[in-house]
Amino acid sequence: MDIPLEKYYRLVAPRPTILVSSIDEKETPNAAPMSYVMPIETSPPVLAFSTSYSSDTYKNISDTEEFVVNITTEEMLDQVYACGKSLPRSENELEKVGLESEPSEKVKPPRIVDSPANIECKLEWMKKEDSCVVIAGRVVNVNADDGVLKDNKLNVEEVKPLLHLSGRSFVIGDRRTEV
Repeated sequence: MDIPLEKYYRLVAPRPTILVSSIDEKETPNAAPMSYVMPIETSPPVLAFSTSYSSDTYKNISDTEEFVVNITTEEMLDQVYACGKSLPRSENELEKVGLESEPSEKVKPPRIVDSPANIECKLEWMKKEDSCVVIAGRVVNVNADDGVLKDNKLNVEEVKPLLHLSGRSFVIGDRRTEV
């Protein structure tokens, strides 16, 4: 089977789905779903994701140099998908979709209470590509609910993390679901 080069990413799936929370210069919260995400280093801990130049996430992190990676779950599916819709930059996206937030410990952007784990980051570097930018952040704090790890691994049975397949398709455990 020949697969067009520009469709290669469909083979690298499903991917973890995160919500990146950030703030603008007026400290208005934003949250955006991302599935092009990966750990880069463990010591020092660095995590990266990619987004478009037009995204509020890119603009906010460029201005503030801080963000929070929030792990998503089955219960958050509709809210995660709603965060992917474009809203005016001045609107609090978390409130709009019904996600509760609280102050982070080491960065200004809030963390999402509904998320079982939050990874607070300070901008390490950005790498610009033709249509996107890769953003890498140094992990400065991690917050997780009890039971998130089991035998030092993500407890997928308990957490039920969202995995993005393509478009409106997600995988949770061993089943596929559409939004």
